[in-house]
Amino acid sequence: MMRTLRYFWTQAWLNFKSLNAIFNPEEFVLLDLGYPIISMTFYVLLAAYSFNPASLTHWVVGNAFLLCINVCIFTMGQSINAERAQGRLRTVVTAPTSDLQFLLAKGSFPILLEFVTVLVGFVIGGWIFHIDLSQIAWVPLIGCILAGMASATAFGLFLATFSLVTDSMHFVLNFVATGLFIITGANFPVTQLPLFWRGMSQVLPLTHSIQAASQVTAGKMTGVLGNVLWELGLSVVYFALATVAIQFCERYARKHATLEMF
Repeated sequence: MMRTLRYFWTQAWLNFKSLNAIFNPEEFVLLDLGYPIISMTFYVLLAAYSFNPASLTHWVVGNAFLLCINVCIFTMGQSINAERAQGRLRTVVTAPTSDLQFLLAKGSFPILLEFVTVLVGFVIGGWIFHIDLSQIAWVPLIGCILAGMASATAFGLFLATFSLVTDSMHFVLNFVATGLFIITGANFPVTQLPLFWRGMSQVLPLTHSIQAASQVTAGKMTGVLGNVLWELGLSVVYFALATVAIQFCERYARKHATLEMF
């Protein structure tokens, strides 16, 4: 067990270093934190002028959570395409290591950094938009962030499996990411969505963790645990779906010769 974990984290670290070795620390911080903060500020200002709310706390919370989409959705979803572009996909598929383990190894360190980005993004957003951070229960809030990132990562793994059978993953990932911006309640009230999309929002990642975090920041702890447990349940469901989907997609890719498809 220890040997497996040591191998996993070594693989994860080497993958992370190979992607970020060209950046010096200042460039890395600006790329990993600067752009997400600017993006979050834009959407919060858009909500402020669109809805004219008494407090911007809900929008700061929601858009801080959406910072994890860059890694949990795009990094995980594009991992297989990256291996295909480097000519390593056949080796990855035929290797004895689980493909899901390989994908998690590629995303582990970026996901850990993205957790910090979400937390720092919330703090900076609170400072910019004059939110009283001293009144927030930080332990429940961190629990909400962890639950949201777990479900988003599992969802990204599920999407990534389809890279084996389609050449349209860029379209799929951008479509899904845009959908999460709209129907998770981060920028648009879920209660104002059409009935179908309101139902869809309940089975997509981040919706319940955003609701839970908004309740925590408002000092209303009733219902927080239920939302967090629902989010964790979604992460288990999406991971199970990813396990089934990758086996199906591997068989399909071998049969229809889509491993080298661009």
